[in-house]
Amino acid sequence: TDEKLFITTSAPNIALECVKNPNADVYLIGGHINKDNLSLSGMNALSFLDNINIDIAFMATSGFSLNNAFTCGNYDECQVKKYVIAKASTVVMLMDSSKVGKNLPFTFANLEDVSYLVSEQPLGDEITEEIEKYDIGVL
Repeated sequence: TDEKLFITTSAPNIALECVKNPNADVYLIGGHINKDNLSLSGMNALSFLDNINIDIAFMATSGFSLNNAFTCGNYDECQVKKYVIAKASTVVMLMDSSKVGKNLPFTFANLEDVSYLVSEQPLGDEITEEIEKYDIGVL
């Protein structure tokens, strides 16, 4: 598409892929880098996000369960994800099936926060039934 894209990410590896698109303006938020997942977080990241309007947020989760919903293992990362979700018009959660049943310490989103869920395979009957209650699109 020839549409101009404005992309903001907390992940340097994602930013490097996005800059390959000639129609993309890519911004990388500042902050502390998490060596486990190469994401940036902290007060600098939150400050940067203050002035950004977010149409579509593509989010990744480290864990998911029906009890704790979408979780991650880092408090600062959790805060950034919560802030992005609160500002976004549409939230697309990216979750491969290996994340199901994993509970990490910090919940950053619940099912009602998500517009679409993308996974590489079906997530099972119990999860599918719960997702349908929230009218979440599943891809």
